[in-house]
Amino acid sequence: MGYKSISVIVTDAATDGPAVSAALAIAAREDAHLDLHCIGIDPTRYEMAPMGATAVLLDSGLAEARERSEALAEWVRGQLPLTPVRASVVPAIASSVGYESMIARLARYSDLIVAARPYGTGRGLLSVSTVEAVLFGTDAPVLIVPPDGGAFGKPFSRIVAAWDEGDESLSAIRKAIPMMQAAEHVDIVIVDPQTHSPERSDPGGMLCVMLARHGIRAEVSILSRTLPRISEVLTRFLRDRDAEALVMGAYGHSRFRQAILGGPTRDMLETAELPLIMAH
Repeated sequence: MGYKSISVIVTDAATDGPAVSAALAIAAREDAHLDLHCIGIDPTRYEMAPMGATAVLLDSGLAEARERSEALAEWVRGQLPLTPVRASVVPAIASSVGYESMIARLARYSDLIVAARPYGTGRGLLSVSTVEAVLFGTDAPVLIVPPDGGAFGKPFSRIVAAWDEGDESLSAIRKAIPMMQAAEHVDIVIVDPQTHSPERSDPGGMLCVMLARHGIRAEVSILSRTLPRISEVLTRFLRDRDAEALVMGAYGHSRFRQAILGGPTRDMLETAELPLIMAH
């Protein structure tokens, strides 16, 4: 089991550069095919258009979006290495209406989707919508690359997986098995395990059995929530273990709730200094 079809959704050359570089390195390493979808957004607000002006606005908006997608495609082609990588650069036009559905369709057949961190300097709602589209619409693992990039030419050596017994956590861990099989060390970290859980007598035990059957030996660490946020507890553990990547489920609570009140997914997407492997 491996990642043989990798996708990147490119909407901005400035912010998506680390994701493109990471995907190229992984594709070369895995002998995988890489699809680079270069998206130009139609800026037209049709609901605001005066009667009779729709055709003019349609032509103008589509032309602007096409120009944008072709410019991104030209930039992406310039990033392709001289050594052979099987890559397709695909310009595409999207409307703000139905954007997430279109992005999900483009990437749904991928084994792995690589994306830039959606929060931070220069990033906006489009970056967030792109990441949420692939998380909720593809059933594929999403590798979130931090702004500083990283070394992706070889597999991650030390991986930490966050475990809370939820469906999202299990989905992320299951889809990250190829990465964990290649790692030298895997930690399963549990923050404040549930007191009434069926697994309370052996937290993480059944998960370790599942991973062991894939040849992965994992160590379980149970942590108390000694800091205000779960993300802060995880970040401290990651630093203590010199981890190179974190596997975690995405949006165990609703996106709206996390957008307003915060949550581990939102916090890690805002602050993580290393790659995140996520799934919903």
